[in-house]
Amino acid sequence: MATDQPTLPDGYVHESAFSELLDMRVRDPDDGTSEVIMPIKPGHLQQAGRVQGGIVVALADYAMFRAIKALLNPGEATTTIELKVNFLAAAEKGELTATAKIISPGRRLMVGEMEVRDQDGKLIAQGLGTYMVLQPRQ
Repeated sequence: MATDQPTLPDGYVHESAFSELLDMRVRDPDDGTSEVIMPIKPGHLQQAGRVQGGIVVALADYAMFRAIKALLNPGEATTTIELKVNFLAAAEKGELTATAKIISPGRRLMVGEMEVRDQDGKLIAQGLGTYMVLQPRQ
């Protein structure tokens, strides 16, 4: 949980080993929206010196998970069942910010949209995802 992790100097936290691996830093309002910041590191770049597309998708997907998490009941979890991302520009340095919001908060399926922008506010990618709400195992 985010509350179990130490707060970074900039006020963000790493929620999981996965978020720490990519240095995805979360600060969410717990209202069905999310903001995740990721400093671009050399390990995020492909041969042409741009952020690899899968890293951008992972950032967008993680932001959506964070938005959904605030809407789940105790014991529920979620999994991505469909994700579409359009890449609109390349990112090379600085940091990326992914924002996400739920547009259909169903009981079994949730649909949301996400954006990834660079530090200058340039739109890098935009996506739409469908997520299944998983009930606690009996």
